[in-house]
Amino acid sequence: MTERTDAVRPRRVRDGVGFFRRFLASPGSVGAVLPSSRYLARALVGRLDTLQPGELVVEYGPGTGPATAVIRDLLPPGVRYLGIELDPSFHELLVRRFPTMDFHHGSAADIVDILAERGLPAPTRILSGLPFASLPSDVQTAVVDGIVGSLRPDDGEFRTFQYVHAYGLKAARRFRLLMRERFATFERVGPIVRNVPPAFVLRYSHPRRDEA
Repeated sequence: MTERTDAVRPRRVRDGVGFFRRFLASPGSVGAVLPSSRYLARALVGRLDTLQPGELVVEYGPGTGPATAVIRDLLPPGVRYLGIELDPSFHELLVRRFPTMDFHHGSAADIVDILAERGLPAPTRILSGLPFASLPSDVQTAVVDGIVGSLRPDDGEFRTFQYVHAYGLKAARRFRLLMRERFATFERVGPIVRNVPPAFVLRYSHPRRDEA
């Protein structure tokens, strides 16, 4: 066992305990009992080496930062990052844990206004940890509208995940239908079994803004 592994393991335990407490306090907004595993985080983030300086990666609902850490390690020089986190405790944790990265405390549904206020370009990639299977219909629609309205039209890509056990839920199916109507390309990856619980990664590209 390496020294780095020894240091990381207690933090993962603390994150898991904190995440579980936030889930108990607000299961509809957190949507998961444990943070994503590094295997799911890597599958969600994918490759970032094709991004060019000046482009932007946005992360919805970073939580305790498992995917954020992968993004930090893979982000090419000159590519910008913005994390949007609604939970104030998670936002505070992220600011402390990733001091070189930018985070906004607010709702992903406000992405267009957030980008305008910060003078940021349309994102090339949006990565999401939001619990779409447990979000109300009006919130789902608002978030999807923001995704379509903010992504780069030619090469913008949105990635999220859904847990296998929740994949057939009405809200999860509604979200996928909305996305299929608003994006030209869809791909499902997985399931990623080395996660609790197992999850599919969903990839959408080429937003149809004329239908927004």
